[in-house]
Amino acid sequence: MSILPPDLITEILFLLPVKSLVRFQCVSKPWLALIEDPDFIKKQIDTNKERSFIVETCMCWGYAHPKDYYLVKVSNENVFGEPEKMLIPRFNPSEKLRCIRISILGSCNGLVCIRNDIFEIVICNPSIQKHKKIPFEPVDDNNNKLVLDLNDGFSFGFGYDAVNNDFKVLRIVGFWESSEMFRTPPTDVEVKIFSLKANSWRRVEDQWPYKELLIVSYHWAFINGAFHWLAQSATGAYTLLAFDLTTEKFRVQMLPFDILSIADFDVLGGSLCVALHGEAGDCEVWTMKEYGVESSWSRLWKLPEAPWQIGLLLVLSKDNKKALTKDELMRILWYDIQKKTYEIVENDHLDILKNIWTMPYVESLFLQDGDSDN
Repeated sequence: MSILPPDLITEILFLLPVKSLVRFQCVSKPWLALIEDPDFIKKQIDTNKERSFIVETCMCWGYAHPKDYYLVKVSNENVFGEPEKMLIPRFNPSEKLRCIRISILGSCNGLVCIRNDIFEIVICNPSIQKHKKIPFEPVDDNNNKLVLDLNDGFSFGFGYDAVNNDFKVLRIVGFWESSEMFRTPPTDVEVKIFSLKANSWRRVEDQWPYKELLIVSYHWAFINGAFHWLAQSATGAYTLLAFDLTTEKFRVQMLPFDILSIADFDVLGGSLCVALHGEAGDCEVWTMKEYGVESSWSRLWKLPEAPWQIGLLLVLSKDNKKALTKDELMRILWYDIQKKTYEIVENDHLDILKNIWTMPYVESLFLQDGDSDN
């Protein structure tokens, strides 16, 4: 019997689903060592080009009711698979709180970070059903200044530091002198970061250096090892605020277009993307073609007086000619960028996408040393 070369075996393993790789760890000690190797895990992410979404299907108030999470895959032919329910660790409701909310902070390299309103945070890998609970970190006393709301007063980020092979959670807390000042830039800001490798929080030395800025985007975009938000200065000007996970430094970049209403801010096709709505009902989508270069921002498309509004930009088609999105009626659409036409996607499997919120997801082997979800 011929034996395959080790390099060929490795290349074959890269093409397999994560659940299969977990089972194959039992084949032999060499296979176990290979599949647990950090270099193998990182290359598996780079090799895996499968496009998927995590779908959050309900918004629950009052006592915590478990949300349902599903994984929806998109094939190379832009065909949607049947939603697969994902097992994600749940938070237990506190008897002392009358209202508790659970939300996903983000998804990066196969790991998902979730939190609740009492600041319990868990990082999990739904593909291999492993998780780690993050130690509680209190907010430092700031001379009795106000954090007016447990959600609006905080900005979180979750991403991967490729240089240090470390997943990190960023927490930015804003403080105000009074409730009348809440919609203005905070008077003080606390910035802390959690390292999964070190399993600890620490205060970031480069504290909020732009006290005149207020984060206005509803969520962040993570690309090139940095978080990005849309921010607004006291004069009303909009800028792009970034935080680099490796250097742990903030930076600000001006935007070459005016913002009247923000529809969405995310990563689309590997580039930062901003979708804007104008006063006349038109819709523009801008992308940064070359990361970090202000002059590389270009308008991807513009729809004058569009009969429908682009909502959440989900994914580009395999040939980058179409964008999957939702309209204001929560219908799923393929928008043809060149022809400027749209097609309603009719698929029973996609009813689940109409519920509440989606985000990109890719399977990975990270967090194999975590606690089992079962």
